[in-house]
Amino acid sequence: MHNISTNPFPRILSCLEKAQRLSSGLKDGKDDVDPDWDCYEASTLSLAYAKLELQDAAGALEMCRVVLGSDNIAAIAKEDRSNYTSESLRRRAMARLYACEAFCRLGDPKSALFIVESESSLRCLASDMSASNSVQHEAYAQFATRATASGTFSSTGSFERSKLHASMTTGVAENLTADKNKGNVDNVFEKRVHLFSLLKEGDTDGAIAILRSGLGRV
Repeated sequence: MHNISTNPFPRILSCLEKAQRLSSGLKDGKDDVDPDWDCYEASTLSLAYAKLELQDAAGALEMCRVVLGSDNIAAIAKEDRSNYTSESLRRRAMARLYACEAFCRLGDPKSALFIVESESSLRCLASDMSASNSVQHEAYAQFATRATASGTFSSTGSFERSKLHASMTTGVAENLTADKNKGNVDNVFEKRVHLFSLLKEGDTDGAIAILRSGLGRV
């Protein structure tokens, strides 16, 4: 129990791998269980996240390709969205953002650029991520896509474009204040955006203060 509490990700990885295998319809190497594709997609995306946390960028990228069902990870605008549920679209968008991080960690930021380089691709990603149409999800979708684009452009040395997308995340934070006054956005999301902004500015003391505030999870 002590090992799990201090280093939970290996155990998480094991549970997700079992969930992925069982939901695929395979049991003991045989097709003797009806597949649950929604669970399979969800567990595979979670595996991509867990592998990134464990510094296994190659494994994370492999899981992203499984979710997307293609090696052509960047083909965003060409997809027929009528083939997918809103939840599946959200997962596919997240898989592409995870793939961006994986490519950058593997020393291949140019491949990541194919995902976030065009404004139309970013709009498609944000739209797919905000499938619930709530103000909070729309704001988070904009934040996640712009933050990923900023990091990707920075990895390629395109610092001006990186700053441009970073400034857009700051714009999300400013809009967030107005939305919160209307009761549309919860405090947890505001903390996430504020934390990102402080880290981008190099204000580590401010970021640590947020993490220690105890006002819900971040």
